[in-house]
Amino acid sequence: MDIKIHSEVKIDKVFEDYIKEKIEKLQKFIFDNGYVEFHIRKDGSLFLTEFYLHSKNLKVFLTEKSNDLNRSVEILLDRAKEKVRKLHDKIVNKKGEK
Repeated sequence: MDIKIHSEVKIDKVFEDYIKEKIEKLQKFIFDNGYVEFHIRKDGSLFLTEFYLHSKNLKVFLTEKSNDLNRSVEILLDRAKEKVRKLHDKIVNKKGEK
């Protein structure tokens, strides 16, 4: 899976690797080799994080705002995992019904 992280906020290599590691775990729910764009922006006192996943069968776009960057990233990645898992299960269940 191709992962691109765009950040207007300075993040260290360890944090960037952590984000990539969490996103790579979503690969098991994707049927092909999709790509993910992860954006981090500062909007006043809030951190805005965006997650965009595009693959053959899945298109997911999620956003999260928080005062704490780590919290914003964690919540967004948890929501992304839940959303991708639900879409995966929905596709698998439809294929099983045929």
